[in-house]
Amino acid sequence: MHYQVVHPGSNAAILAKLDKGEVLRAESGAMVAKTTKIKVHGKMWGGMWKAFKRSSLAGETFFFQELSAPDGAGDVLIAPAVPGDIKILPVERGQDYYVQNGSLLAAFHDVEMDTKAQKLTAGLFSGAGFFVLHLKGSGAIAVSAFGAVMEIDIPPREQYVIDNGHIVAWSGDTSYKVVKAGANWLSSWTSGEGLGCEFTGPGKVWIQTRNPRGFGQWVRKFIPSSGGGLLALIG
Repeated sequence: MHYQVVHPGSNAAILAKLDKGEVLRAESGAMVAKTTKIKVHGKMWGGMWKAFKRSSLAGETFFFQELSAPDGAGDVLIAPAVPGDIKILPVERGQDYYVQNGSLLAAFHDVEMDTKAQKLTAGLFSGAGFFVLHLKGSGAIAVSAFGAVMEIDIPPREQYVIDNGHIVAWSGDTSYKVVKAGANWLSSWTSGEGLGCEFTGPGKVWIQTRNPRGFGQWVRKFIPSSGGGLLALIG
């Protein structure tokens, strides 16, 4: 199987070329176009119990797309629902990843996915929720972001504070705790930053350069709060 990010940047997508018998998994609704040899099925990745946990606890879709080439080689183009970049992360034996809800676009080869509980305080305040996706095995995963995807390599025993609305994924060999983003609680709230996640190396974190929640709040400023709808805007 060969796959690459095409049109990197705000309109990124993945073009995958499957040989006969190969399969990739993608989030529901990710397929943009395909050749006729590619078959599309909705599957409960990992079985019913894991699909139930992923849907009810981590907020992910119950079904994933299974894109396969049972009768011969074919091409498929997949893309996330929101504008932004895509990063492909290699998955090797002994290496695992944690992925923020809604950021997993696709998985290639023999990647296993499950949900993992976080500590109470981390789940409440990190922005990732009580449960996150845990991926391991052999192959690769593709994560998508709102904006650009940046990789932060944290050296051993070093700390790096990241705003909780910008986290996409992190390697399993790093840990984090919830901290105030500013010098004190007052400056944290008045600066608009609130809480952040302090990651301790060694390890890597992937972040998105735009905050979906912040963007949503910006959009809501232009929506009338009562009656009128579009007519009030143009009247």
